[in-house]
Amino acid sequence: MTDSVAAPNPTRESKGKLPVWLWRTILGAIGAVVLVVGYLIASVTVPLMWSNSIRDQIGGQLGNSIPLGMFYGFTFSFVPILIAWQAHHKKLNTWVRISLVVLGALLTIPNLLTLGVLYGNTQTAADARSIWANSANWFGTWSQIFMVVGVVCAVALIVLGRIWMRRSKKLRELKTAEKLVRDSEAAKVRAAKDQARDAEKAAKVAARAARHNPPSNSSDSPEA
Repeated sequence: MTDSVAAPNPTRESKGKLPVWLWRTILGAIGAVVLVVGYLIASVTVPLMWSNSIRDQIGGQLGNSIPLGMFYGFTFSFVPILIAWQAHHKKLNTWVRISLVVLGALLTIPNLLTLGVLYGNTQTAADARSIWANSANWFGTWSQIFMVVGVVCAVALIVLGRIWMRRSKKLRELKTAEKLVRDSEAAKVRAAKDQARDAEKAAKVAARAARHNPPSNSSDSPEA
């Protein structure tokens, strides 16, 4: 008599567990809610925080708003583009390339905050603009101008860099081809010299052999 082993019932084991698609839907909905709530909170608090931070950095000197706007506008548009551009190198690891893009996006946050204050349609953005109107009047204008300057400079640097790299590559290829031609010509010259040297040696050996073994004269042979 053999003992029978009861097979596990898959329906019984899966009872009480949610399907994978349902879990993903729930997690997606939770993530969307978190993003929406975070956006609402940020739209209320962040513009005022940013405007107060810029006001404190200016320190009550309206003239400081121009160089500060130039710095923020240029730096946080020029640098992010150059960093994100490095992700086009296919030799880099996939995660490294993704990290470069994410880092470039994060570095644009100061300029995005500035644009949010300048063009936001919420009451908080309007309050932030009023703070700048009294304590940082020229920050927004010069920041926007140098955002454009930073983008133009970054794109120009990328284009000029690619042109320079292509030109350098062509020059290297040209120098390599010229070196191959020179090496080929030098090899031909060496081969010709070696052939001439071998021929000269052969001629010397033949002359030496001729001196040691003179040819017999048929007229000196005795007549019968």
